[in-house]
Amino acid sequence: MSETAKIIGHMFVNLVKVPLDERVSKQAASVVDGLIAKLAVEMPHMSKADWHKIRIALCGMLAHGWNLGMHPYNSPRLTIDGNALEVRVSKDILIPMEALKALRYVKKDSMGRIEKAFFEPSAEAKIKEQIEKILAEISRKHWTI
Repeated sequence: MSETAKIIGHMFVNLVKVPLDERVSKQAASVVDGLIAKLAVEMPHMSKADWHKIRIALCGMLAHGWNLGMHPYNSPRLTIDGNALEVRVSKDILIPMEALKALRYVKKDSMGRIEKAFFEPSAEAKIKEQIEKILAEISRKHWTI
């Protein structure tokens, strides 16, 4: 196992409190090592100790980012301490703010997951509906045969 893979493993255990699968650790290490190699070409004047610090920082950032979103290929059931691991996934950031403001009712299942969500119609939909009602009324009054 490479030095970077060992650092990533330690970062996950210390920061995320989750053991990282060896296969995933090797893949993550190759990403970090590839980035370091590309940066080394651009900045040849840096010392080996400085590159080691950057490697540690990148591994820490990778573990922290993974912890924020829990990657789907590494979802263990227990933490290092043996506690059950709860993973929450939210796609709220993909919904426009107007849609979130229109949220009126959320039905959750026994595990707290969202089953149904009901939204209030947007202002445009309300206006369009009102115009269609007015046009239908005018049509009924004046053009019925």
